[in-house]
Amino acid sequence: MDKKRLYILGEMKVSKAILQLAIPTILGMVVQILYNLTDTFFVGKLNDPYQVAAVTITLPIFMMQMALSGIFGNGAASYISRLLGEKNYAGARTTATLAWLCTAIVSVLVSILGIVLLPSILKASGASDNTFGFAASYLTIIFAGSIVSMLNFTTSQMIRAEGAAKYALMGMLLGTGTNIILDPIFILWMHQGVKGAAIATVIGNGVALCYYLSFYLRGKSLAAPALKYLSLQWSTLKEILKIGFPSSLSQFMMSVGNAISYHIASGYGDNTVAAMGVAMRVFTIPIFIFIGLAIGVQPLIGYSYGAGNKLRLKHVLNTAIAYALVLSFVFTLLFALFSKYTMIIFIKNPEVVAIGSQILRVYTFAIIFAAVQMQFGSGLQAMGKGMASFILSISRMGLIYIPAIILLNKFFGFNGMILALPLTDFLTTGLAFGFIYKILVNVEKEHEPA
Repeated sequence: MDKKRLYILGEMKVSKAILQLAIPTILGMVVQILYNLTDTFFVGKLNDPYQVAAVTITLPIFMMQMALSGIFGNGAASYISRLLGEKNYAGARTTATLAWLCTAIVSVLVSILGIVLLPSILKASGASDNTFGFAASYLTIIFAGSIVSMLNFTTSQMIRAEGAAKYALMGMLLGTGTNIILDPIFILWMHQGVKGAAIATVIGNGVALCYYLSFYLRGKSLAAPALKYLSLQWSTLKEILKIGFPSSLSQFMMSVGNAISYHIASGYGDNTVAAMGVAMRVFTIPIFIFIGLAIGVQPLIGYSYGAGNKLRLKHVLNTAIAYALVLSFVFTLLFALFSKYTMIIFIKNPEVVAIGSQILRVYTFAIIFAAVQMQFGSGLQAMGKGMASFILSISRMGLIYIPAIILLNKFFGFNGMILALPLTDFLTTGLAFGFIYKILVNVEKEHEPA
């Protein structure tokens, strides 16, 4: 076993341990940002709003794939870190094996159903006559490569959960580097457009997955899946689903919320859909950084909770929130000053740039709340607080965002539509704070002198 990684999780100074785990994870998210922006950037070089809009409306579908794999990836990751804290290494390997098998089965179903139901999916997503053909060619390839993309996501989450953040980062670097190299080749030089973007995406995921498999095969893992650990135990699956379902429901609801956003935006024209797509991709820059911090901290929280070290648990949470607030201030300043110039990087259509700049300026108000919210949500998942995670998951992009964007758009038009996200993050952060505050109060009581 890797004693150094166990030392980081259980004994290293909290501020140092967070940096040790979070910096590689944040860098991994930066890589993921590049991954997400690459398609938009190179498709944008075609200066065709219809193809940009096509990539935009298909993004929620791809996110739903990741949400389904996250049921097993995120759920297994939380349980693996807790099992390692309990020194239950066999249980951790059993969990990883079961999660891998479930992801493979679900991914095959996604491929079949996605291709069969493709016309209905695109119609529901708001594809117009101008964007339908482009979106269909993109999604057909994405669905065909579901097993590669979904297994890649699940595996990276499990590797990160055992404290091997550097290995998880390396896989992301290889996958994203491949995608960045192949995008201009397929999109521009081979004139494949959005279809080329989809091919590059699937190949990039495949390269990353191969690296993760080599990590397991080389004996580097504390919790590698293996046939001898395959056991269809309901107790293990229950623990995976208890956290995996709520955490992935959040991503699934985000996909649904984004799909509804683009559907509503399509009522204002394809240029508005393209603008919102670029703006939302740019907004993922701070969001992914916050997620990177949260994911990096998650193994520390899970390990401390599993080991019964409540004081360390509280210290980790407080330090993570402090780091998140500092980062949120930096991004708020950048977004307030450079929204227009950021849009121009991706597309030079004046109308698209003007609309997108307005959207980004409004989204600036959501940054600080999103930063804190990500840390709260990750903490609840790592501690195995399934019900709290479930409530938080269905609230942000479901119970709060969807009614908000529908009602605000109805009464205030375009301005109301783009105000829905900041309002949602404000309300959801308050809800998450209530859950975390209750946990911290209980921690304090447990350590009061008798």
